[in-house]
Amino acid sequence: MANYLIGIDGGGSKTDFLLCDLDFNEVGRRIASRSNPFDIGIDSVEDLIAENIEALLIENNVDKTEVVSAFAGIAGLTSSGHTERVTKLLSSLLPNAKTESSHDGINVLFGAFPIEDGVSIICGTGSSCFVKRNGEIFRIGGYGGFDLIGNGYEIGKSCIAHALKTADGREVSGVMEELLSERIGSDDFVSYLDKFLQMSKDEIAALAPIVFSACEKGDKAAFAIIDDNMNYIAELINRASMYFESSCQVALAGGILKSSISMNLLLNKIPERVTLITNERPPVFGAAAYAKQLL
Repeated sequence: MANYLIGIDGGGSKTDFLLCDLDFNEVGRRIASRSNPFDIGIDSVEDLIAENIEALLIENNVDKTEVVSAFAGIAGLTSSGHTERVTKLLSSLLPNAKTESSHDGINVLFGAFPIEDGVSIICGTGSSCFVKRNGEIFRIGGYGGFDLIGNGYEIGKSCIAHALKTADGREVSGVMEELLSERIGSDDFVSYLDKFLQMSKDEIAALAPIVFSACEKGDKAAFAIIDDNMNYIAELINRASMYFESSCQVALAGGILKSSISMNLLLNKIPERVTLITNERPPVFGAAAYAKQLL
């Protein structure tokens, strides 16, 4: 009987399911919709996981008893306190498997550092930081609405907030407002307020590229927004680096760190002994790597 691992990487935009062997050779893969319980509710998260695991096994002719370990790293899961429910669900679906669930930051961490120590930073729709040292995992920041910037949602939200301030005269309008106006088809931001309030996190995060484009065109307000968010990410990295006596590697993931603007700002805010790296493998492979270490 063959042995398999299942890794799940869930976030605010999509959920990635990986079925692989113990050497991480891909056997099957499925991409499903978002799975953050803050967005869709824990019942819908469980339905999505159950449906896609069943389909993944059927599509690849693998019996559920052949899966020996499974891990689900899902954004918002730890903040919602639903890890126990998801772990129990995985156990019920995969009776012979070691199972666990946690934050999706674990996926990036183990994807980049399956064996060695290191730090992971996610800056996508949301943001998070995790440290792996001597077999222990530490979380820094990213505590929901109480401590969470440095991501596409907050950058998009700041874009809207500044536009509203220009509308009532508290700030001077610039390139960023011109680009936002083109995007929404209106330059009356106050009248558009109800539609802004109805936007999902993903829709607001999708406005972040406007801020980067405006910054490239010299918009000072756009630059200030990006700089503020990079200050937060630098704060996480600087604290994470204190877990290491000498040099440390920080694996980056997320759309806003793909910009040269954000990267140049970030490099000027962190210690020289910190090396920033990008992981070429999708985070779901990190979920599978964590699943293997449960054995």
